[in-house]
Amino acid sequence: MDDVDHCLKAQTSPHLAEQLTGGRDFLTGTLGALLEGRITLDPARPTVFSPFGLGILDLAVGHHVLHAAKARGGVVEIPDFIGETERW
Repeated sequence: MDDVDHCLKAQTSPHLAEQLTGGRDFLTGTLGALLEGRITLDPARPTVFSPFGLGILDLAVGHHVLHAAKARGGVVEIPDFIGETERW
């Protein structure tokens, strides 16, 4: 997960696991800690990644909605909606 406290609320899967186990011992660490090499995964244990809060879920839903709207002819293009694209 990206932020432990953020992910362990709102009845997410990790939050339910915390409630069932009575603690956070099942957590190895955050995505940031893994990418920085501060933690390593135990190949003998299952690895589950929770993207809750990363924004990737929002992008996936937006992608789905956009393609569904295109298929129905319900898309209205707004030229230059994002005026500045140089930083990207």
